[in-house]
Amino acid sequence: MKKYIIIPILLIAVTAFSQYKPKKTGGIYRTGKDKIDKGWYFGLGATYMFAYNTETAELDSTDALNNTYKTKYSADPNGKFGLYAEIGKFKMNNKRFINYTDFGLAYKWFRGGEDYTSESYQNTTLLATTAAEGSYGDHLISGHFNAGYRYDASDKMFYVNGLGLNLDYAFIKGRTPTPAIPTLDYEDGPSDILGEVHYFFGMGFKTGRMIIMPILETPILALYPFNHIKSTHPYFNSRARPFIIRVRFMFLKKGSKSCPAVSGNPFGVDYGNGVK
Repeated sequence: MKKYIIIPILLIAVTAFSQYKPKKTGGIYRTGKDKIDKGWYFGLGATYMFAYNTETAELDSTDALNNTYKTKYSADPNGKFGLYAEIGKFKMNNKRFINYTDFGLAYKWFRGGEDYTSESYQNTTLLATTAAEGSYGDHLISGHFNAGYRYDASDKMFYVNGLGLNLDYAFIKGRTPTPAIPTLDYEDGPSDILGEVHYFFGMGFKTGRMIIMPILETPILALYPFNHIKSTHPYFNSRARPFIIRVRFMFLKKGSKSCPAVSGNPFGVDYGNGVK
């Protein structure tokens, strides 16, 4: 029961934190006389499970007649693309260190597979071969909070990078497992609930009141479950690293510092003869 209330509690806390408005006299998020850029965003993109190297193992034995028996195992993981979508709010100011924050909800689809083979030998004679193809496709709902540093390359372009927290819940799990290699740690997949620290990097392009920002993200530290801080996800006999690539469309709230100025004659009407 506890796992079903963790995500709502986190989202409520993040929302409350983001809406907190300290006094103008201090605080890292104070506004004072400083203008800020803020608004809401949505993003679309893809996930990719970057598979690690092929896992191999051998088991040897000898009987009383001095016959040797050997079994060779191989697990070759492969990554696949999945869908990603997000929605949330952002804030950018002119602080020296942390000048970018955002929070929101996301949908993630992690996909991949594993090709398994085993070969059994007596002396040098091949006795049997087993082959299996495993696959997985997990659908997750995720809450995230990001904070980082934004560098303005020009009036129309900026870079941003930083760290974030994500809490994911796998509400649908589709897994076709492979046989286990005896010498390896075998898991049919990661925990239903994942808490991670991730790194993100983005490039923002300002176009009027909209900012278009491609972003790359990957986890760097596992918080829950705390499995020796590994930031990769276990599937069957191997592991894979999630990468998220998306394009975020950010809409500036009216009055933001980057909103284009409104001219005195916004409709461009020519009155003629200098009459206005």
